[in-house]
Amino acid sequence: MPDAGAPRVDARGRFRAPELPARAVAALRAAALANGHPWPWDRTPGVQKTVERAGKGHKWERERGALEAKRREALAKQPELVAAYRARQRSKAKGLDKVWDDFILTKSERTLKLRMEEQGGKK
Repeated sequence: MPDAGAPRVDARGRFRAPELPARAVAALRAAALANGHPWPWDRTPGVQKTVERAGKGHKWERERGALEAKRREALAKQPELVAAYRARQRSKAKGLDKVWDDFILTKSERTLKLRMEEQGGKK
């Protein structure tokens, strides 16, 4: 039976197709097993010659711990950053000072002015 379902090479080295197609062999095997007969032509799994190791996985999975630690640190700093932002917003020029700054100063000059005020420099 296994010879009829397997491809072979003849004496001249030419490939010969199996006499029975694989679908027919599978149907015969299923019928034999369903009727309680053994099917001795099943291939037994071979011995593994190399040691299997875990794959590398995705880069984001490998770096997840470092990324979560970075997020925790950023979240710990968040209240200070929000407080500093609110203080900066409160200290910005209001009323006529704001109109004058908007009219005279460029954006970079306004930014420099705010930084100087935060550091306690000239107003």
